Amino acid sequence: MRHMKGLLLLAATAALGFVAVSASTAPASAAGCYYMLYQDGHGVVTGNLAIQGYASAVKRETACDRARRECNRRFERARKKGNVPRANPRELRCVRMGS
Repeated sequence: MRHMKGLLLLAATAALGFVAVSASTAPASAAGCYYMLYQDGHGVVTGNLAIQGYASAVKRETACDRARRECNRRFERARKKGNVPRANPRELRCVRMGS
């Protein structure tokens, strides 16, 4: 009987400790960033030729760096395959659309 009270007390203490620890932590919120392919004089490229990059991270700066790299990587892949709109080389670039 005495052994059972000790286990019950230990379980209750552990449960209260878990509740106290979980209540004291702040909720995690991730920042996101969004890049899209942009063509000078025409705006954002849409349709089948649309290229975009999205990433999320704890810090907005990190998320935007990842999204920019993803968009540029997809743009280079599409350019090598010939799947980009006709334009001068410097008319197409990835720009941040939201964060």
